[in-house]
Amino acid sequence: MSDTKAQYRLDDDDDNDDNDLSELRDIGRRPRQPGAMSNVAKTQHSSSDSASSPPSKILDSLSPFGSTLGRLDQVERSTLSRLLHKSNFMQYFIGPTFVDSMQLDMTVHLFSMFDQGKDAYIAMYSAFAATMGLDTGEYDPDANLHRGAMAVESLRSCPLPTLKREELLPWAGLGLGIVYFSNMALGTSAAPVRRYVLSHIRHLLGTSLISSERTHYILVFMTAVDINECLMQRELPVCGIAPPVEGHVDAYLGLCMPLLQHMYELSRISYSLYHEVDVDEQKQALDDVEQEIEAWQPHIPPDFTNRFTTGEVIHMLAQTRIYKTGALLFIHRLRYKFGEKDDMASAMAKSIMSDLKMTMTVSQDTQRCVSFPFTLAAIEARDQAEKDTAMEAMKTLIDSCNTKYRNNMEAFLKAMWDGRAASPGVSWLDLVPNVPPISVGV
Repeated sequence: MSDTKAQYRLDDDDDNDDNDLSELRDIGRRPRQPGAMSNVAKTQHSSSDSASSPPSKILDSLSPFGSTLGRLDQVERSTLSRLLHKSNFMQYFIGPTFVDSMQLDMTVHLFSMFDQGKDAYIAMYSAFAATMGLDTGEYDPDANLHRGAMAVESLRSCPLPTLKREELLPWAGLGLGIVYFSNMALGTSAAPVRRYVLSHIRHLLGTSLISSERTHYILVFMTAVDINECLMQRELPVCGIAPPVEGHVDAYLGLCMPLLQHMYELSRISYSLYHEVDVDEQKQALDDVEQEIEAWQPHIPPDFTNRFTTGEVIHMLAQTRIYKTGALLFIHRLRYKFGEKDDMASAMAKSIMSDLKMTMTVSQDTQRCVSFPFTLAAIEARDQAEKDTAMEAMKTLIDSCNTKYRNNMEAFLKAMWDGRAASPGVSWLDLVPNVPPISVGV
């Protein structure tokens, strides 16, 4: 299944939402094979497990949930136990400073909607563990795909929440679990689910802009993925997020969250230019956004180096540079096709690749949440040396641990490069519908 062209009306058409969710729900009928992870990650998992409590003890200690957990079979209990053990899951997605609070959030969200959410969480971790090559006992990919399909049905059938945090966040967390599952098990971003969640939030707010007062990392992640994919596909994102208060540091976007609204504006401009709507006005808007992005500098809170580890500081500062350059590179290619001002595009792409390599060298750790700007930079590779550099740079991304991401990205880039060679004056944006789909991510 490809969800790269999943269409959602922005007026929250219930029939369309049901159809799109039905499309994703059908994944349970299509078997896929799990991937594997490097020996390094396996070693990290083994050492972290040995230094902590046995996973089987974790759920047992979560009183008063014992009676709830008693309804699970042994495999389900073991899977949830490992999921709720931060060294087995959360550390792969976010920096260490955020792990404890997000782990607590995930636990609360799970047990707030246990009957509706358990399939999503079990399917998510099972797919993650299989992809990463972690030892979880028996893994049946077909059964897990079926469980993922049941999770989609649960999301579709459960009551829609109000704006109360205790209702909205567990429900959105269920959607995020399905998104993670789809990414790991299928290599797709579950666009129908993501846009279903965001469309309901937009409907509740009555506006296309989520206010900074309602900023939460779940909503930030889903909104960022939606905007990035819409930029790639020249579609309209469901909503944007207003810039946060100064000093806010997001678990996924770090210090560069203010850029998200500029990228939301870029997606709307790109969509209008593609459909030739108010072209002169849109070109002026593009100039304005470019100036705003060029002038933007991250606001670094006074306690930044004390709040976060050295590795997190290195990665978040690099993330701001990489995302800013990526946004400017996108603007450049919105104006100029391949063969037009290639040197400027190449310079920006090389800057991104250099930042990725330097960050990996200094921190000795893979970079989180820069997959989108990496993709923009990798598209620019022309000769074999640059293509080899792009493939090597992929290893600096935490996403590269996901076999499906890695394979899909390699196929996407090779098709892009072949398309450029066959049609030297084409825009890469026009090639996207005809190349293998990817899950862009953040």
